Amino acid sequence: MTEENKNVEATNTEVVVTEEAATKEDGNLKILNRNEIAPTHQSYISAILEETKQGFLEANAGMDFDFVHMGEWLSRDSKGNFIEKEDESVNYGDSIDVVVGHGEKRYSLWGFDDSPEEGQLIVAEATEQEGRDALESFLETSPDAAERYSYDDIKLRYMAMVVPVSSLGDGEFPQIYNLSLSPSDTIIFGRWAMGVFQGKGLAKEVGIPRGTGINRVVTRLKTVERTNRNNKAQKWIGVDFEPVGMFNPSDYGIQE
Repeated sequence: MTEENKNVEATNTEVVVTEEAATKEDGNLKILNRNEIAPTHQSYISAILEETKQGFLEANAGMDFDFVHMGEWLSRDSKGNFIEKEDESVNYGDSIDVVVGHGEKRYSLWGFDDSPEEGQLIVAEATEQEGRDALESFLETSPDAAERYSYDDIKLRYMAMVVPVSSLGDGEFPQIYNLSLSPSDTIIFGRWAMGVFQGKGLAKEVGIPRGTGINRVVTRLKTVERTNRNNKAQKWIGVDFEPVGMFNPSDYGIQE
């Protein structure tokens, strides 16, 4: 089914949260100032992704690095399992623990189901005009597709680079995937990321301090079937997000 798309921007900003903590000593009320700072070393995954980008650019002088067009995709099958798009035999089941290390909004268009372009990323550009230009270029080479696609089908999606924590190990290069979110998932992701940043709900329960960015958290992705409110017949496999806890490299045998 065709996924809708909407706009969101997740916040990965690190801040200092100042609180006043009241305690009693010898019967007197003593006011303490406490600074709670989100730990800095959990940006390990983002550092890996940045090193990968820089290493690629150094090894391929004169080339650009566009993770959306160059990366390997983590997709979902009809049964609700996370799979590698290019090799469906790599199946992670209906949930996978990852660290979201990077993300961007892109004006994008995926090929519609039951079309010759099914599963193809037709458009994925940084600006709306670039997205329209890319669609025009595609239609020039596939004019029959003009019956299926128009500018209105280009939507702003959130696309992320994620690293499964199961692929981590000291001295090992981790598996890196791209993940494209549907419109409803994009909104849910943004609200969830803000909830983590504010230290609310499950984030608070698992000990994630306020001011933490999602690139410092182990996130459990779970597939779920979603239904269009206005068209109950339209369904798709979406993604829910659950904070597992802070990401600590040493938990995965990594010595920093």
